Amino acid sequence: MQHEGSFHLDDIRQLQDDEALCTVLDLNKLPRATTLGDWLRRMGSQPQIQDAWMKVNKTLLQPALHRCKKVTLDIDATEIVAHKAEAQWTYNKHKGFMPMVGHIAQTGQVVAVDFRQGNIPPAQDNLAFIKQCQQSLPGGCTINALRIDAAGYQTKIIEYCDEQDIEYAIRAKTSAAMRAQIEATSDSDWQPLRDKTGQAISGQDTYRTSFCIGGYEKAFSLVIQRKALKGQTSPDLDSPDSAEGVSLGGYLYRAIATNRDGLSDSQIIHWYNQRGEDSENRIKEPKLDFGGDTMPCSDVKANALYFLIAALSYNLFALMRQLLPEELAQHRAMTLLWRLYAIAAKVVKTGRQLFVKLKEKHRTLLEQVLLALKEFEPPPI
Repeated sequence: MQHEGSFHLDDIRQLQDDEALCTVLDLNKLPRATTLGDWLRRMGSQPQIQDAWMKVNKTLLQPALHRCKKVTLDIDATEIVAHKAEAQWTYNKHKGFMPMVGHIAQTGQVVAVDFRQGNIPPAQDNLAFIKQCQQSLPGGCTINALRIDAAGYQTKIIEYCDEQDIEYAIRAKTSAAMRAQIEATSDSDWQPLRDKTGQAISGQDTYRTSFCIGGYEKAFSLVIQRKALKGQTSPDLDSPDSAEGVSLGGYLYRAIATNRDGLSDSQIIHWYNQRGEDSENRIKEPKLDFGGDTMPCSDVKANALYFLIAALSYNLFALMRQLLPEELAQHRAMTLLWRLYAIAAKVVKTGRQLFVKLKEKHRTLLEQVLLALKEFEPPPI
């Protein structure tokens, strides 16, 4: 249902009424919508459901990662607006949920999910979630790099990364000490920010310094980026707990905490900004393309299970997308829905054989896709 763009439990009727699909896939009996709802509520309350999901998900991660021993982890919280009886208010003043999602940057797949109520802060229990992501990876695969927004700017996370030899880039929250360092710099201390081709970006500069957080004595590098504010009102970002930066002297200052000392300031900033594609944008796919933001039940645990299933649907699609012909491999699910899934065809049953009749151009495309899928030999699970 989720792969064909149906996100509501009542949409099961579309499968029931699709005689051709049921014939090809030998679907003799499908549940009703009420049965699906009962199953979600019953199974969602089982304490072992998270472990069961993890085992199933590993079968989707391992084929994509069987040659990858070290991965980059991007984690981020995402808001799901849902006016359900048990939903709580989020910091954006919406009723809903705030699941934490971990993505593997190399494949775009979801490695772990912590489905949370809307009133739980994004910074809560992030270290435990990072460890959950590590446990959710297939055997022999480990996290060697971490990117996270200001919710992860915590002493225990930085200390854990140092202990586990994990490289990190974390958006730093502004503080009085950081502001004092910025005020102590002169223009000669700043270097121009360069794009990926090495060209200087006008109005943007960087500065690197050593910094410590909390009671943790080991210093890390703090890469500060400033951007000239032109023709706009300076935002009020002077709060010491602001994750957005500080406005000072006509510049907006933002900082990244990192231990990747071998990279230049510009490389650190570009590497951190990649999480916008690898995490923030990837979260939109299981939500918008596979129904992850369509909560079917009033029960929190049932909705959590539904979101986990949407993540499985997305991970299956992400794996398949790696195997598709080049002209299809970069598209999202809704594009492939119209170009591949929804190809018009006629199912003909003759004797004991089934034939699928379709246009020549569609047959050629389908043969390419099926050949790519059949030639793929996943490693033993």
